[in-house]
Amino acid sequence: MIDLDIVLWSGGMWSTAGLTVPHIAFRERGFVLDPLRTIAPNWRDPVAGRTVRQLHARLNKPQPLG
Repeated sequence: MIDLDIVLWSGGMWSTAGLTVPHIAFRERGFVLDPLRTIAPNWRDPVAGRTVRQLHARLNKPQPLG
């Protein structure tokens, strides 16, 4: 069995019963956004409208103590 998460492609958003592109949770995954920021920092998420650089910054933004 292969678990393949498709994050980038040039066709915008695509969804079927078994597959959603881009992967639904990539925006919250540092292990995806860290290398993605290096290879495609200006790629724009077709769902959120933010660049990979912006998504990475939001994920790594310091959280207030409280």
